[in-house]
Amino acid sequence: MTELIDHLMRLGLSEYEARAYVATVILGEGTVKEISVESGVPRSRAYDVMERLAERGFVQVGNSNPICYRANEPLVASNHLMEEIRRANDEIVRELSELGRRAEKAQNPIWTLMGEWAIDHKITELLSSAKSSIVLICFSNSHLLRYAKLLKERSMDIEVTVAPSHAPESFAGQLGRTKVMRLKESTPHIPEMDGELHESGFHTRDGRYCVELIMLIDKETTFVLSKENDVRRAIVINGTIMSLFALETVNVVIKNSEEVRAGPGRGDRQDGFPVKGDAKKG
Repeated sequence: MTELIDHLMRLGLSEYEARAYVATVILGEGTVKEISVESGVPRSRAYDVMERLAERGFVQVGNSNPICYRANEPLVASNHLMEEIRRANDEIVRELSELGRRAEKAQNPIWTLMGEWAIDHKITELLSSAKSSIVLICFSNSHLLRYAKLLKERSMDIEVTVAPSHAPESFAGQLGRTKVMRLKESTPHIPEMDGELHESGFHTRDGRYCVELIMLIDKETTFVLSKENDVRRAIVINGTIMSLFALETVNVVIKNSEEVRAGPGRGDRQDGFPVKGDAKKG
């Protein structure tokens, strides 16, 4: 029951409205007193709550004394609520877009992203908007598996290079025209990044950071994804000395790598995704 109340609140009902509506569904129909007892909504608040539910189309009001309320069908009520949300969302997007167009935006060169949705959205945006080149150094193959289809599509238009830290041969020939590189053990280490490579990523020696992905877009924008104390964080860098440092670092890594060619029978798959089992071989 608690989870149902939470879901209704996520759709825009207040806690009292959600509890009162659920109580009305359970009762079929009831007076303010009965609904108050069933829902736990204070009697002093229940009348106003039921009137709001009636205005929003969740309940019907009976012509009786005392006033009786009947719940509308859940599907009808839910569809009505979703329509309200869609209209509100359209209006929010329109108004915020207009405010954004008017705003004077400072050119901040470094941005930090947190949260799985925000990070995934940014990676997809960067890969999709690249104009000339994409370079990915993947310390965790899970990211190549996740974005394999998009990388394959982009490789048909621009230069795409990936360097998986584990089993690069499992990706050779599976990502369209993407150049797949094998990291050499002799690849120079960066003193500030001293650590060990694991399947989950590059763990720094002090254990505080786990670098999962370094991405360079059009030789200008750098994207670094890491876990810091189990919290995933992404840093986007553009137009600073850090961008130059990142470009040189990526160039050194790729220069000290070797291209992996697709072997016999490992032609491009229709779906563009290597199977997960392949990524663990080698």
